Parts: sequence; C-alpha cells; structure tokens
Amino acid sequence: MFLTKKHLSRRTVLKGAGASIALPLLDAMIPAGTALASTAAAVKPRLGFVYFPHGAVEKYWTPEGTGRDFKFSPILKPLESMREYVTVVTNLRNKPGESSDPHGIIEATWLTCQAPNGPRETPDAGVSIDQIAARHIGQHTPLNSIELCGEPGGAVSYKVPGVGLP
Repeated sequence: MFLTKKHLSRRTVLKGAGASIALPLLDAMIPAGTALASTAAAVKPRLGFVYFPHGAVEKYWTPEGTGRDFKFSPILKPLESMREYVTVVTNLRNKPGESSDPHGIIEATWLTCQAPNGPRETPDAGVSIDQIAARHIGQHTPLNSIELCGEPGGAVSYKVPGVGLP
C-alpha cells in the first residue's frame, strides 16, 4: 500500500525500519491539547522478543526487583520513561531447549517450546508465541509481525508448524 503514491525500494524501507523500530511515540506526533488516549495515535499493545544466539549477560538485561517498582537494568534504562507500558518477563524455563548442545537446538525451540528433529532442525509442531500474539495484538497495527535478523537462516519465529519466518 502506497500512501503517497511514491514507490519506495525494499532497501529504503529496510533502512528506515532499522531506525524507526526503536522510536517511541513522540509528543510532537500528537496534536496540541489532545489527550493521548483520545488520539488516533493512542498507545497500542506491542510485544518484543530479543534473541541472542550465543547468550547474554543477564545482569545487564534483568531488572532488580519485581512488580511496578522494579529498577531498570542498564540496557533497559532507555525504556524508563515508558515504565507504565513496559512489562519484563524473566525466569522462564524452556525444557525442550535444555541440552548438552544448547547452541544446536535452542534456536528452534526458543519461541515454540517444541523439540526439534535434531541439531539445527525446525520443530515438528508448534507456532511460535510471537506469531500467536501477532494474531491478536497485530490486528491493531499496520503490520501484525516484524521479524529482523542479522544473518539469514536459523528462524526463531514460526507462523505455521515447521516453517520458519526469515
């Protein structure tokens, strides 16, 4: 769909997407004197999953404390002004992802919790949780789901069982 009837190349869209994904709703985008909740720019639900194939240092990502009074970790600190809209989920366990070779199978099990056929294989069954959420909260956004990857292959998102999204 082209709103301005001006064609944008795929490369231009990808460059813009990289910059725009991290942007919060800015005050300048809301007409003066208008309550946020009554604008077309009302906050819509979003859900994000960040995957680190070689792990991450948890102390930099995991907030201190629980409930509404948690303290943002160093990496999450830029989200502090949006505290009322942020929920950080921690301490989840993924039994199918537990293995003596976690780097070989965790990718396929991360959002599906379904055991793969073997190392680096796709799960036999299961739609990933991000795609289940996209069916619901994605109804309120122009794109119901966006998958970004720094390297081709090794999908973590599955719209249908066994078929990974790029």
